[in-house]
Amino acid sequence: MDKKAIKIVGVVLLVLIIVVIGYGFLKKGENDRFNRQNVEELSNLKVVPSLEKDYDTAELQVRHLSWGKLNYYPEEIKVKAGKKVHIVGDLKRLQGCFRTIVIPHFKINGQFTEANNIVEFMPKESGTFEFGCAMGMGKGMLIVE
Repeated sequence: MDKKAIKIVGVVLLVLIIVVIGYGFLKKGENDRFNRQNVEELSNLKVVPSLEKDYDTAELQVRHLSWGKLNYYPEEIKVKAGKKVHIVGDLKRLQGCFRTIVIPHFKINGQFTEANNIVEFMPKESGTFEFGCAMGMGKGMLIVE
């Protein structure tokens, strides 16, 4: 083979390599856009579907906690002081550290598990208190009236 043919084969191989690598990057970019769009659509939900509704009985206040717009849903939980509270974690939507709930003022450090998805406590004083996940990524407010 002469030098000119070797150069032509080398250029063709180089172009082929660039095309294959470029196609891989383009394909990956399409998947990233699809995934980002999917996440954005899910995070823009205004109402998170739930099988259960919050309710109160004479002795108990039940509030449900799920995943909403890149944070807990709801971000505000309202309860009355002096009455037992059950916060029920939505195990289908809460993942990772969001399966924990920390309410520092009441010394609550709860975890939602397959065996027990309820965190129980009784707030004795009214006010507005922060809650969040164990890592501090998720945040919300507990409003005790």
